[in-house]
Amino acid sequence: MRQKREVTPATKLTVAGLAVACTISLGSAFVARADSISDQKKKNDQRIAALGQQLEGTSSKLATAYVNLERTNAALPIAQQRVASAQAAQQRAQAAQAAAEATEQRAIAAESRARAHNERVAQKLAVAQANEQRAKEQLAKSATQLVSSQDALDSYAAEVFQGAGQESQLGLVFGSTSPEDFANRLIMADTASAVASDTIDSLAAMTADNTSTRSYLTAVRGEIAELKRQAEAALTAAEAAAAAATQAKNQAIVAKNNAVTAAANALAAKNELDSLKGQQVAFTADLKAQKQSEAASLAAARAESARLQAILVERARQARIAEAKRVAALKAKLERERQAKIRAERAKAAAAAKAGRKYTPKPQPPVSVPAPSTPSNFLSYPAIGPTTSGFGMRWHPVLNKWMLHDGLDWGIACGTPVYAAAPGEVISAGWRASGWGNQVMIDHGIHRGVDLVTTYNHLSSIVKNGGKVNRGQLIGYSGTTGYSTGCHLHFGTYEDGTPVNPRGWL
Repeated sequence: MRQKREVTPATKLTVAGLAVACTISLGSAFVARADSISDQKKKNDQRIAALGQQLEGTSSKLATAYVNLERTNAALPIAQQRVASAQAAQQRAQAAQAAAEATEQRAIAAESRARAHNERVAQKLAVAQANEQRAKEQLAKSATQLVSSQDALDSYAAEVFQGAGQESQLGLVFGSTSPEDFANRLIMADTASAVASDTIDSLAAMTADNTSTRSYLTAVRGEIAELKRQAEAALTAAEAAAAAATQAKNQAIVAKNNAVTAAANALAAKNELDSLKGQQVAFTADLKAQKQSEAASLAAARAESARLQAILVERARQARIAEAKRVAALKAKLERERQAKIRAERAKAAAAAKAGRKYTPKPQPPVSVPAPSTPSNFLSYPAIGPTTSGFGMRWHPVLNKWMLHDGLDWGIACGTPVYAAAPGEVISAGWRASGWGNQVMIDHGIHRGVDLVTTYNHLSSIVKNGGKVNRGQLIGYSGTTGYSTGCHLHFGTYEDGTPVNPRGWL
């Protein structure tokens, strides 16, 4: 019954295999969770990157404070999930360690039992082999005695039946010379016969003993063969138990190391979570302070925008007046030329009448000044890059209100050349406190009945600071100055001082 309760090497190997399988599945769970957390982080990074476009036009400090807080807020649930996963992994690793150590103890106990069983079988084998040796020695001794007794008995028989004259026992009896001598001889013969009878009995007893000893020897040899088989099996079991114990010990060491690593991971995840919570508090305070200062900055920016719009409106008015004067002057000139032609035709008619001929003056059409034609793609692209933000209203996530994004953003690297979109005059070049950073403004004159102005914003440097420019002329290099969250070009168009979608001109 005790042997049935013992843990066999196969069982121990199975348990160890299960422990390994648990470790592998535990690692697979880590990988699966890591993939899930990685996917969440990618989505959060994409959302944070999109915030940069929404925050364009906001002070860099406010944008930084908000992005930092949003990044921290997004990271907190992931960090909490990591803590929970790490702590769960730690518990599983500790349970695996306990199971592995218990398996190790069972394997050691099984090894001890197997070795004790091996010792018992070895002792039994030694006793059986000693018994075999004694039986062999007894058989050898009995064989010698049996030969001696048989020889003595053979000699006695020969003397009784084959002796000559007085030398045989019959001669001793019948060769007596007197009754007294006969009696003495008869006693001697009887004694010899008794000795011979004893020898026969002893010989029979030794023969029986030899037969019994041989049977015992055969049984002992059978027992020895069985014990040798058992000894080999016990040795094999002991060796297997030792191997299983070693494997269980190694598995326990691995499980312990995994538990230590899991505990370190859990602690690191907890420290990261605590750090993020501290950052969240700091970033919240920073954002609050930046929002307060942003109100004043936006008021100044609105005032600057209003001033700029007033300037552009006035320039548009002056340009329209100048265009009206140009058209009026051209119309007056054309009218003067028309009147001159009318007078010339009338003179020709008078001269013909005086000469007796008839001449009909050619009619002169009324004067008209055609409006200049502007193609739909009048503006060229000042730079080539992907559009990262379009024209229109968009929600500001910090100020919680809709704000106009009055141009197109192209995602180009800082230092990319920027060119004039059409011929015109640089009317402003330099730093703009309204948030545009380094800005160039070009007035292209009246087109489609409106005064068209283009702006190039957030430049890292300016090349053309004033004067006339041609289409495609280098005016500066892109950057991220002013209220900008990354390298790009903000390109704007104004019609009579009002911002419009540039795509209507490109």
